[in-house]
Amino acid sequence: MSPRHFLIGSTLSLAPLAAFALFAAPQIAGAQETAIPDVANSKNSFIGKINAEGVNVRCGPGDNYYPTQKLDKDVEVTVVGIKFDWLKIEPPKGSFSYVAKAFVDKQGDIGTVSREEVNVRTGSTLNALKTMIQAKLDKGQQVQIVGEQDEYYKITPPAGAYLFVNKQFVQPVRALPQVAGAGGAGAQQQPAQANGQQPQQPAGIIHEPGIPTPDSAQNTSAQNSQDSAPGNPDSTANGPTTFPADKYAAADPSAPAAATQPTADLLFDKLEADFAAASAKTIEQQPIKELLEGYNKILADATVPESLKRVADTRVRALTARNDVKDQFVATQKALEESKKRQQALKAEQEELTQQIAKNDVKMYAAVGTLRTSSFQSGQTTLYRLTDPGTGRTVAYIKSNDPKYTGLLNQFIGVRGDLVTDERLKMKTITPTEAEQVEQSKVNNSVIATITPPSLLPAAASVDQAPADGN
Repeated sequence: MSPRHFLIGSTLSLAPLAAFALFAAPQIAGAQETAIPDVANSKNSFIGKINAEGVNVRCGPGDNYYPTQKLDKDVEVTVVGIKFDWLKIEPPKGSFSYVAKAFVDKQGDIGTVSREEVNVRTGSTLNALKTMIQAKLDKGQQVQIVGEQDEYYKITPPAGAYLFVNKQFVQPVRALPQVAGAGGAGAQQQPAQANGQQPQQPAGIIHEPGIPTPDSAQNTSAQNSQDSAPGNPDSTANGPTTFPADKYAAADPSAPAAATQPTADLLFDKLEADFAAASAKTIEQQPIKELLEGYNKILADATVPESLKRVADTRVRALTARNDVKDQFVATQKALEESKKRQQALKAEQEELTQQIAKNDVKMYAAVGTLRTSSFQSGQTTLYRLTDPGTGRTVAYIKSNDPKYTGLLNQFIGVRGDLVTDERLKMKTITPTEAEQVEQSKVNNSVIATITPPSLLPAAASVDQAPADGN
């Protein structure tokens, strides 16, 4: 039985198949997904300010993670953790995430998750990637829907969704107060004590050089001494979750602030802009070799993320094909230009010859000779013979019923008209458009003809006379 017949005859309903398709689609789409490395929130957090233009925010703590958006200088971000050179931040304004439509019940712009452990994927305003698992949602959680993309809803990043930015592009501004025992960012300020004294800073908060704190200078000094005490579990020995000074040089206000993005990122952005501009031009106007050189530099740079290298590799292959087309186009244009120049030269030569002929009063004919009657007549058109005046032999026939040719009989004339070969006569024939008497002596000088009687042609070579007879 064929598959088609099996489906038609099956008692299976389409509803379970549709449900399976809805369930399977997001799973297949996420086959290449990767979970973002877990970076624990720090015991203290702070507000930082972006110190350069066009700084990339990435979905993970490294250059190999795809960028989600670009931030301009002086934009503030909330820093909640750190891992080596990367700061974990709350999603800035303009950030969004993806969640599969199949697992969300939509009511207006609010969605309710319909199953456990639904993946939240990091969205990007710079590309269509959605392969990084940013967080997970439980059944019953609600999300704010801000748009749609294919089989996904775009949502406001939920709690637990974070992004990352390189620490060299963030200048600390102020610390955020936290309560004792808080395990992450976003904790509320500790209330004032009843006696009006300022609350004590909770144990375990590390005060970074250059990061403002809500404590007095005395409390800061005492707290730093406590944090540095041997055996304190919240001391800097705990690792990169407490903003150690040696791991976060940007926290030191004396450290020079970075002014620009890494060279590779800037070069890539410029190349992409140039590539888009070049694609709008005709093939011969595109700076293909310059673009190829730039993208090959990107591919050779070990610091460039793999995501950018994949784009660069695609560009190189496209530009290489364009370059081949451009070379062929240029070669064709060159051949056409050379042909045009040859035609112009030939035309100039013809004009020069025409001018020279007119200057010398040279007359051109299809044939010249003495006009004679013909004993051979065929059809309705009268035949005349154009003969060699030296031998009387026929050099061409003239076909015409014009009576003026009777008045030209036995005269040396020049005839203009179409010259063809008559297969019956085995001779050249002319259907004349014009005929006139010419001077025989001017033949080969000011009178030129396509057919000239042999007796009037210049001698090819002189013939030595035989020695005189001695008798």
